[in-house]
Amino acid sequence: MELTREEALKYHRQMWEDMQKELGDEPTGRARILFKEKWISEHFPGEKICNDCFLCEFTTDRRCCTDCPIEWDYGWCEKGERNWRNAPISKILALPERKENDGTNKQTSGD
Repeated sequence: MELTREEALKYHRQMWEDMQKELGDEPTGRARILFKEKWISEHFPGEKICNDCFLCEFTTDRRCCTDCPIEWDYGWCEKGERNWRNAPISKILALPERKENDGTNKQTSGD
């Protein structure tokens, strides 16, 4: 699925806000995985989204975590003790956007 940076951020926030409303601020990792799968199948039927994450989908042709449009605290994306599987959703939603021109999130045009 081709996404603009703005669309990736918008759908990321929509999905996590809906998850927070339905499951609370600290659902289990398994509940998050199941919610993401269900949310995507309901809102984007037939689409395969990389890692069920619009941010990953946006960065598929780039360096996934390092080019993410969100400034994850170190290790939050996949590696640290607190990551998207167990961090409070309120903290995930509060993470700032990465600056577009910081040298690590350059979009390419057809390269």
